[in-house]
Amino acid sequence: MRICLVGLDFISFRSSGLAVYFEKLTKALSRKHEVTAVVSDRGLGKKFDWQTGNVRVTTIPFSRYDRTGWICHSLRATKLLRVMKRKGAFDLVHFGDIHFGFAYDRSFIATLHQSFNQRLGASAKLPYHSSLTNLITRYFYYNFAKIMEKMALMKANKLIAVSNATKEEFVTSYGIESAKIEVIHNGVDTNFFRKRNARKLRERLGIRGQKVLLCVGFMTPRKGVEYLAKALNNLDNDFILILLGKWESGYRKCFRKYLGLIENRVMEIGYVDDQEMPYYYSLADLYVHPSLLEGFGLPLTEAMACGTPVVATRVGAVPEVVGDCGVLVPPRNADILAKAVNTLLTDDSLRQELGKKARVRVERLFNEELMIEKYLEFYERIQRA
Repeated sequence: MRICLVGLDFISFRSSGLAVYFEKLTKALSRKHEVTAVVSDRGLGKKFDWQTGNVRVTTIPFSRYDRTGWICHSLRATKLLRVMKRKGAFDLVHFGDIHFGFAYDRSFIATLHQSFNQRLGASAKLPYHSSLTNLITRYFYYNFAKIMEKMALMKANKLIAVSNATKEEFVTSYGIESAKIEVIHNGVDTNFFRKRNARKLRERLGIRGQKVLLCVGFMTPRKGVEYLAKALNNLDNDFILILLGKWESGYRKCFRKYLGLIENRVMEIGYVDDQEMPYYYSLADLYVHPSLLEGFGLPLTEAMACGTPVVATRVGAVPEVVGDCGVLVPPRNADILAKAVNTLLTDDSLRQELGKKARVRVERLFNEELMIEKYLEFYERIQRA
């Protein structure tokens, strides 16, 4: 089967978890099928067509406008896809995010992650934000983007939701027929993400007897890490918090202002090479995920696959991912978050029990091979229809 996947960012540039999802899906599908990835050239330099493994990559010049750049990207991708379609270059088009499909007028599949409706009300019925200006900008942008989202939803032949919670959101808030949406959970490579010996990493970072908390992701107001900063001030144990990932402009300042006198207990590592990620998850005594909204939550499954117990907020698909293998708390509540973290840090046997259960859960429900098997079955059904 010849599959054309349309996304925004690609190897080696990652601006969000969506880019990681797109990369994983592209690589995995290319093991058995001919895959073309249509992406922007953002962060990649002036490359137009090249091969990586079994994937042919075609890039499109990216608009310099951060928030609305994806709209121009979608229009350019649509123009290119029409030419490719006439040449018979692929059998199936799959947009890695529903929003990219608003201008395409041929048959296509798209993935649902989070809706703009959810983003509009993720923080006490307001858009998540780091300042008043940021709030106003997001409010108008999300309402505008929601128009494109609705257009794409109407045009798509079939949809894939990365969680049952995401499917429910689009059925309830947008009136999409349930039968139009297939749920296929994201998956991780459980051979790669597994418990590792992190002794050398601990020594390199200069961590001795402290408990280690870990938080991973592109740090935007959606991640809610300012509530984690507040919670850290109420922890009883000697700890170090490690943050992995990039920051949205302005949000780091919001996080740091709540740390107060414990700034020296936070390590901001930034970007980490893929090969090191299992060691960071294995180093952590606890993975903390204070997000305000999640369509799935890949770092959660990566941590769980490494046998690391989690404390996470009860939002979106998080309960669906974590199950009974971690502790769930309300979003935007630093006090309850601190109590949950304190409880697990002081109970070694409970942490070990939850970590073992977490690994089993990921192997059973969220492994990459299962994900790809379900995608291929879905594609074949579409082709036969």
